[in-house]
Amino acid sequence: MTPIHVDVNMVSADVLDIEKFRAWRPEFKDAEFILEKDKYICGWAIEKMSKSMFNVVNPDDIVERYGADTLRLYEMFLGPVEASKPWDTNGIDGVNRFLKRLWGLFFNGDELKIVDEQPSAEELKSLHKLIKKVSGDIEALSYNTSVAAFMICVNELYSLKCNKKAIFDDLIVLLAPFAPHISEELWHVLGHEGTVCDAQWPAWNEDYLKESTIKYTVLFKGRPRYNIEVPAGTDAAEVERVALAHEGAAKWLEGKAPKKVIVVPNKIVNVVI
Repeated sequence: MTPIHVDVNMVSADVLDIEKFRAWRPEFKDAEFILEKDKYICGWAIEKMSKSMFNVVNPDDIVERYGADTLRLYEMFLGPVEASKPWDTNGIDGVNRFLKRLWGLFFNGDELKIVDEQPSAEELKSLHKLIKKVSGDIEALSYNTSVAAFMICVNELYSLKCNKKAIFDDLIVLLAPFAPHISEELWHVLGHEGTVCDAQWPAWNEDYLKESTIKYTVLFKGRPRYNIEVPAGTDAAEVERVALAHEGAAKWLEGKAPKKVIVVPNKIVNVVI
């Protein structure tokens, strides 16, 4: 059994294009394959791109299929810039879906759905978490975690059905260094003149990041049993009262008084029986 380094451009989502393989070299024209569900699944290894390993990817092919922004984001999303990473086409589709979901925040089909209204507290919190995260990541050259933060923020805004111009103005400025083409387009959709590259970088506001409520996990016999939520700043005695007043407490107390209740601020309530 001799492993063959196959041209990476013949592989999509780990599946080999058998016909391309047979046409690749004369000695492979009659190659036979043992298939899994009518597919030949390739293995992979982390290697530097080189012609001898047949793992050089032509960026023009990716741009033609997905667009330049998808390629840029995907390369940053692969991992730390100084590390070697495997080229895996499975991830490209995920990045492309993110950009489509971003576009969906602005448009319903061909209809623009942006409104000039005051954002909600949840929308501001999601945006300012992103501003803080991306601002720090750019200084540290941690582009992969920035892309992940963009995905989380867009999903949160999508869940909130956000369509506020005030949120999108700052969001697009943040995205511009990562995906400049779609950012430039959406910047003008928002009604701005000039290029997004000249826009002021947004600053985060810590007031928007403060939690209004705190979630505690309540443990009985050392295992989590249920959660409670109390206003931020609630003292330990009140947290203990709320935890023991919960309908789930009676099941685990079994009519006994707790021996001790340990409240770890902002984290857990441990009930010792």
